[in-house]
Amino acid sequence: MNVTSNKKKTNSNSLFLGRAILCAILVLCGFLFLIGRLFHLQVIEHELYTTRSNDNRIKLLPLPPTRGQIFDRNGEVLATNVPIYNLEIVRQDLTLPLDQILEEINALVPLTEEEIKQFERGLRRANRQESVVLKKGLTEEESALIAINLHKLNGVNLQADLVRIYPYKNRAVHAIGYVGRVDTRDLKEIEEQGLQHEYSGITHIGKRGAEKSFEHILRGSMGFETVEASSSGRTVRKIDEVPPVPGKNIYLTLDLRLQILAEEALEDYDGAIVALDPQSGDVLAFVSKPTYDPNLFVDGITHKDFNELNNDPSTPFLNRVMQGLYPPGSVIKPQIGLAGLENDFITENTIINCKGYFSVPGNNHKFRDMGYYGPSDLRKSIERSCDVFFYELAYNMGVTIMTDFLKPFALGTPTNIDLLGESKGVAPTPEYKRQRFKQPWYTGDTITAGIGQSYWLTTPLQIAQATAIVGMRGEAFEPHILGATAMPPSNQKEFVIPNPIKPIVLKDEKYWDVAIDGMVAVVHGAKGTARATKSDRYKTAGKTGTAQVKTIAQGAKYDANKLDRRHRDHAWYVAFAPVESPKIAISVIVENGGSGSRVAAPIAKKLLDAWLLDFDTPYAKETLARVKAEEGAFAHEEEMALPLLELESMPYLEEIPTEKQEENSSPNQQMPDLKSLMNIRLGSKTPKNNLLLERSEPYQKEDEL
Repeated sequence: MNVTSNKKKTNSNSLFLGRAILCAILVLCGFLFLIGRLFHLQVIEHELYTTRSNDNRIKLLPLPPTRGQIFDRNGEVLATNVPIYNLEIVRQDLTLPLDQILEEINALVPLTEEEIKQFERGLRRANRQESVVLKKGLTEEESALIAINLHKLNGVNLQADLVRIYPYKNRAVHAIGYVGRVDTRDLKEIEEQGLQHEYSGITHIGKRGAEKSFEHILRGSMGFETVEASSSGRTVRKIDEVPPVPGKNIYLTLDLRLQILAEEALEDYDGAIVALDPQSGDVLAFVSKPTYDPNLFVDGITHKDFNELNNDPSTPFLNRVMQGLYPPGSVIKPQIGLAGLENDFITENTIINCKGYFSVPGNNHKFRDMGYYGPSDLRKSIERSCDVFFYELAYNMGVTIMTDFLKPFALGTPTNIDLLGESKGVAPTPEYKRQRFKQPWYTGDTITAGIGQSYWLTTPLQIAQATAIVGMRGEAFEPHILGATAMPPSNQKEFVIPNPIKPIVLKDEKYWDVAIDGMVAVVHGAKGTARATKSDRYKTAGKTGTAQVKTIAQGAKYDANKLDRRHRDHAWYVAFAPVESPKIAISVIVENGGSGSRVAAPIAKKLLDAWLLDFDTPYAKETLARVKAEEGAFAHEEEMALPLLELESMPYLEEIPTEKQEENSSPNQQMPDLKSLMNIRLGSKTPKNNLLLERSEPYQKEDEL
């Protein structure tokens, strides 16, 4: 029995030992696996997981550059950046209920219903770690009030930002343009251009005008900041920084004084005015009316305001200077006359009887003129604006020869101005009519093309350029509005070199004299259509014109007084002066003005006088004084000097002492006043952070320096 008991004990011990060994082996294998895995993670994949860890801990933050400013040729600020203060909330950092926080803020700074609605929409889109704007554009007093209470409002931040402003509001808006928030269309363009890196931290982009056309100059280059972040995503410390490169300032060729005078001269008419320097291509004035305030678009225009502008029948968004298409009418008669001379269809002595109408041989249809001028050569036909002369010339010359000759004058082709979005216009051709209207070409189409009607469509800019080319006798420059660029803070200007056009060389230089003499007679001749606008102090070459809006029946007479204003002809006038060495070429179109000689020409005369007489005219002095008083234009230097707040150099907000810290502080350690608190939060700790924008030197050509 003892033997049996011993056997059972031996078997039990063996079973236990086997199980123990098996467990030991399993434990050993587990340890070996863990050691192997640990070795794999710590040694073999050390670099991979170190990188992943740093990615979670180290963040690369974009530092947006400061956008360049826009000035006119004399250094007047047209677009700049000013600091504003926004109130932002980070939900993750709140220590009080959100409703209570909002109540306390509202007690300090009143919140509107719209601001609360926008804040709630922002909360839904943002995660808990992101800042959401509660109120934008706090005043200095409101900002200071919030600043001294921030220690009681955990999760509430006072954030400085730069906002684009246009101090002259709607002045020159179609030339300057505006910036707006980057939208899906912008993102698509940025992606197509491969510029995602440059826009990673930028919220605004040029939308129209110079802001859009010179975006690459104004934008600057993105910088980056390497920071260490906590597990909650909060920045702990800055590790490294690549500062951004600010955008360049640009100087437009516009003269703000001439621009204001031109806008005021149009009064309540819609239309466009373009003034060029024929000797450089500088755009001196760029007027398109009606206008709008670009400041509405900077931070997002309301639906109400946008719909009012977009549905306005007068189309304020249309840039009439380079996108408005109008029949040129009689203002291109000098160029058509040159086409006849160059192609031997007329000579300077050719006489055509301006008998009041023209008929094609064998056809009874009469192409009527506004008057009877008798036998006329080219000079007289330009002076009196005889349609019959140009009807017959166009009939004999044909439309193809005519339009081919006029293309180098930028008629039916782009001027190549350095602003985006220019319309090329339309030159009347059988191909165009067939493609556009599915209709054949008739002889009458050719005849009316001779007086700038038919299917001619031109922009005021093209007409100004064509006039400048005549004034310069075929040697001129492409129009441009960018005069110079300058990199802050030195602001050393780099001037833009004008692009000359391909010279128009006539087989006889005297042909230029014939056309110009006719234009001089328009102003200085005894019966010139613009004789009321002549000046005794300089000689002007001009041409009046009308662009037909409403078709007049055969045999009927045009009477503007009996027509609704919107059915009246558009009034044209072009001119250059002084004739011997032109310093300005101008085109004016007054929509539904009715008469070029009575409406458009006097407007141009005011501007020619102002420019050539150094603004020493009653109209210039009275108008500029009135505008200054009404709009605060031409602000004093100290009023226009704005604090240069660069976001890329703004430090993190410093902690404000808590109540306990205040109690424990010594009497000598006083609480900073409101102004110094704001300076702390705007990074204005040292004099260099309080730099003022220096007033720029007037824009000058290299040969003037």
